[in-house]
Amino acid sequence: MKHENLTLALTIAGFDGSAGAGLLADVKAMEFFGVYGQAVCTALTVQNENEFVSPNWVAVEQIEKQLEVLAKVRDFKAVKIGLVENAFVLRKIIRKIRELFPRAFLVWDPIVASSSGFAFFKSQEEADELLSILPELDLVTPNQNEFNFLGIGVSASRDELNVGKDFSLLLKGGHGSGEESVDILFYKGERFRFSSPRVLGAEKHGTGCSLSAAIVANMALGKDLKDACQLAKNYMDKYLQSGEGRLAFVR
Repeated sequence: MKHENLTLALTIAGFDGSAGAGLLADVKAMEFFGVYGQAVCTALTVQNENEFVSPNWVAVEQIEKQLEVLAKVRDFKAVKIGLVENAFVLRKIIRKIRELFPRAFLVWDPIVASSSGFAFFKSQEEADELLSILPELDLVTPNQNEFNFLGIGVSASRDELNVGKDFSLLLKGGHGSGEESVDILFYKGERFRFSSPRVLGAEKHGTGCSLSAAIVANMALGKDLKDACQLAKNYMDKYLQSGEGRLAFVR
């Protein structure tokens, strides 16, 4: 049964019991834009908004089965991938999505470490493997630390990655300094800047998850990528000024 009047989006991410990050945060961000978010779980994490204890990975075969069951009754125009165990799992998920939802706009938020400092990826070998996968995606949304870890544009071999043409990339500016928070989108061979006043002292949990989910929601609604990024940026301005402590709650 297909739901013609319901705009759907999919997140493939970890479960965070605090609902500040991962698939619960993604679904909340999608709902803000009037999009019905559905989810596939990649990890049953043990964490709260201040501490990450362990990831507890879901086997890739189980991730694929979750996708296959949803595909029996759903189609998705936009899909987000968040926390993944390794490059092998990421590649398997991408290929399964391309098989089941060939029209979907596919975003990966490359979570290298949790906001509390737990590292998911560490080695140069892992970075190189992940880097080779990026052209299989439509959009990648790293923060500055993730961008540096992946090493995009650092060496001659990396310069061969046609960022903005082979795939789009949004470099997030939330972890930077200065009065303005500036995100830079590499898209169709051009650069676009999205700027807003930096919210001082707003150390929220799950900002990267929520931003990428907001972009996916707007892509599902048929927005152009530039507009989707701007709308997501506007959402994050509200996000950073909402809630209590490290948890956000945007009405």
